[in-house]
Parts: sequence; C-alpha cells; structure tokens
Amino acid sequence: YIKQDEYLNANRGKYAERGAVFMPMVFRADMSIMQEVFTNLFGKRNSLQLRADILNVTNLLNKNWGVGDRFVTTQVLVSKGADVNGKLSYQLAQSGKKLIDHTFEKNVTLNDVFQIQFGLRYTFN
Repeated sequence: YIKQDEYLNANRGKYAERGAVFMPMVFRADMSIMQEVFTNLFGKRNSLQLRADILNVTNLLNKNWGVGDRFVTTQVLVSKGADVNGKLSYQLAQSGKKLIDHTFEKNVTLNDVFQIQFGLRYTFN
C-alpha cells in the first residue's frame, strides 16, 4: 500500500501531515454549438435557434479523460483495541472482504461521463 502512494512512499516512517495529500487534478471541458436562422415576417424579425451542449466533452473523446478520483477510504488504519498489557493494535482497512491496496479509485457519478443536451428556441417580436 505504501509503495503505490507517492506521498506515503516519500515519507515512510514519519507522521503523515494534515492536508498533505491532494486529489489528482481532473481536466474537464464543455462545448456548445449554436446556429440561429432568422427571417422577417410581417415586418418583424423572427428567429429559430438550435443549440447542442456537450458537457465533459473530454470524456466523449476518450473514456479515461474527464473522470475524477475519490479516496477509497479516509481512515486507512482501523484500531483493533488494546491487549492485556495496554498495547494498541491496528489493522489496514478493508474494502469489501480484502485489505485496501490503493489510495484512489475512479468516481462513478454523472459528472464523470459526458452528457449531451439539445435546445430549440423560437424568438419573435
């Protein structure tokens, strides 16, 4: 577990500092395409606007882009209590039925996948 985590590996044997670990950076980009068509009817301008919005377009281009990470757990060590001599004992936390072996895992939310929405607007005066 320590070898796979950059911060823990660099500070092996030391106390972990509060706020020293940061989430990996995620780059997301959105894109909008809009086309407006207009004409004059009865001396007034009328227009029809077509619009397509793509949220998290980076994920549309590559399934591994634009996906955030989250901590597997924020409590890596779990206290098992004290023995008869008062010595505390700790165990690595578990995820499911096995010990955790990585710090981050991929998020699974609507913000991590691309979304497309279409719009239509008619404007008259």
